[in-house]
Amino acid sequence: PGSFNKIAVTYATGTYNGQWSAVGRTAVTTTLAGCTAALTTLFGKRLLSGHWNVTDVCNGLLGGFAAITGGCSVVEPWAAIICGFVAALVLLGCNKLAEKLKYDDPLEAAQLHGGCGAW
Repeated sequence: PGSFNKIAVTYATGTYNGQWSAVGRTAVTTTLAGCTAALTTLFGKRLLSGHWNVTDVCNGLLGGFAAITGGCSVVEPWAAIICGFVAALVLLGCNKLAEKLKYDDPLEAAQLHGGCGAW
């Protein structure tokens, strides 16, 4: 969750704490958003399609990662959970839209990176 070249940089106050707190927050928020999106996608697709699919869990996880990436070092952990939840809903909505438009993307890459990344 961080480059050592940036982790070891001292704060402007002169203390040599480096950026360890940002690295910790990055790891926590990324994990929370990804896991929340994975579980939400798993149960959301189960409700919509009636069956379990491991690919949906993987895409939900990646969608949560794509959604949190821009602000992972400054977002609070509770907000990362909400971000992951909304990212899963965005992914499900984009998948429905792709089906309706007959857009052929078996890996859901456009929906995942475009939809969740924009969110």
